Amino acid sequence: VSDRACDELGMAFNTPEGLAHLASSGVSNAVLGTLGHLGLSSICNVVASIKVARELDLGPDDAIVTVATDGAELYGSEREAMRAGRYAAGFSEADATAAVAAHLHGADTSHVEVLNETGRNRIFNLGYYTWVEQQGVEFADFEVRRGQGFWRHIQTMAPTWDAMIDEFNDRTGVLASG
Repeated sequence: VSDRACDELGMAFNTPEGLAHLASSGVSNAVLGTLGHLGLSSICNVVASIKVARELDLGPDDAIVTVATDGAELYGSEREAMRAGRYAAGFSEADATAAVAAHLHGADTSHVEVLNETGRNRIFNLGYYTWVEQQGVEFADFEVRRGQGFWRHIQTMAPTWDAMIDEFNDRTGVLASG
């Protein structure tokens, strides 16, 4: 999924012109109210999900689950830079129409690969450089991540991490309204 797709859809999801286009296309108010919360990585995940659904020929009775990994509030300066650059004349409803047509309706299956075990291992092995070479993780500790048991154990740690985050937020006042 290209940066351009995420940037342009981010503009469409966060401008009156973009929301007007989506509303006129039949997008419900409930959905319109959520799109403005999606950050660029979240938008990427949505577009990637569309591409996967098309690759797997999924239909209305099928579902893909993805995550909103970041929020739009992180990218206000990105949108301002786009308004000052590419959209210096303004982000129009025509721009929104083009973005939605190209990146949602036009999301194709290029760069989508349905993986077998060899493909999954190839992608897993890409992490070797990051974790072992750069971060100094022992090879055995890296390899254990191949098994689902490792990831199931990680999931059991979520309540502990949540408590640590809550304690940090309380201690620093980071979430205090003021």
